[in-house]
Amino acid sequence: MNIYREYMGQRITTSLASRSIFRNSRRTLLTITLIACCLAALMFSDAMTRGYMKSMVAISTETFLGEAQLHRTGYRQSNDVDLYMQNQPALMQQLRNDADIDAFSPRIISGAMVSSSQNVSGAMVYGVMAAEEAGVSKLKQSVIAGQYLSGTKQELLLGAQLADILEVDLGDRIVITLSQADTGELAQELFRVSGITRFGDRLMDSGLVFINYQQAQRILAVTGPHQIALQLSDDELIDRRSADLWSNYAGDGIELLSWKELYPQINSMLEMSAYSTWIVSIIMYTLVTLGLVNTMFMSIFERHNEFGILLAIGTRPARLFAQIIYEGFFIGILGVCCGFILGYGLCLLGAHFGINFGEGLEFSNITFNEPIYLINDPISFLKIGMALLLVTILACIYPAYHAAKLRPSLAMRKPL
Repeated sequence: MNIYREYMGQRITTSLASRSIFRNSRRTLLTITLIACCLAALMFSDAMTRGYMKSMVAISTETFLGEAQLHRTGYRQSNDVDLYMQNQPALMQQLRNDADIDAFSPRIISGAMVSSSQNVSGAMVYGVMAAEEAGVSKLKQSVIAGQYLSGTKQELLLGAQLADILEVDLGDRIVITLSQADTGELAQELFRVSGITRFGDRLMDSGLVFINYQQAQRILAVTGPHQIALQLSDDELIDRRSADLWSNYAGDGIELLSWKELYPQINSMLEMSAYSTWIVSIIMYTLVTLGLVNTMFMSIFERHNEFGILLAIGTRPARLFAQIIYEGFFIGILGVCCGFILGYGLCLLGAHFGINFGEGLEFSNITFNEPIYLINDPISFLKIGMALLLVTILACIYPAYHAAKLRPSLAMRKPL
């Protein structure tokens, strides 16, 4: 009998709560709109952050950096041309046979003086294998004039801004002067501009020169590369340090570094992006909390007389407390459902069309030349929605406690 009575009491409480939420339709709709807009904004922010992080990593690793790099130990600290990798044929064969590596490109690197008949400038000279480099970086796609490296002697690629500095165009002569490895003797070589590149990055377009690997090897008098850029078969290998990849290339004076170690600024920015998402979430949850507390208190003040009568005829304060909580719960459910529809629609549009920030937006030395496409994660969206619903319920606790503590005699005398 007691169970039945409790069940009927719960049904009456939920029925009263569901009917009460639209007593003031305008106020309730505004509250539902607030919850829906906050949820949509959180979903959009979450998907935008994922897309932004993916774009930033892709721009950094696919443009030229690579997902990982091999060097002689200490080369990254000194950029010493003497620290090149020995036993090149065996290392290349090992990389070709490694299932964890999709593509690799050996590079010979040296600082040099680049001069034309009009001007002179400092630059980093990269000796690359044309076919291998095309599989690791966007060097081939960056050629805006002329042609890509074909293996012909004396051909050279340089950035568009560097070409402006040197006042050269296709076919013009360029002299590269650099110090040879081991001996430090100066070496000069004449080249002709075969192509002009534009990566969209100011530093790369004004400071990089590319020549064929074999010619760089001969000019610098080295037998192996200074750097080998890698593209991995699985992105998760970057963080899975127990994988064979990280032990296969350790030792013998060689170090394997991931993009997170090569470019720690990006990793720090990604971590900061996660914190910024939390900050946005806290702000949105606070807005929902304040809006719902205001709505529930206004509803309670308008119904003081009703609550006083209910308490006077024997309604338990706990039942009144539950009714207010149910009202907040129903408002939260309606708001979250509307928010899911609005937010998911916006995120689908962003995932399909992307968000274009214009040509050459540069942020922390990273240039966004392509739209950022939102990445939707339904599980993450569900967690955000459930968290927002929980916030709406928690926001109703204080108004519900206030209603449950009303004194019937005072509540019934209070004017509407």
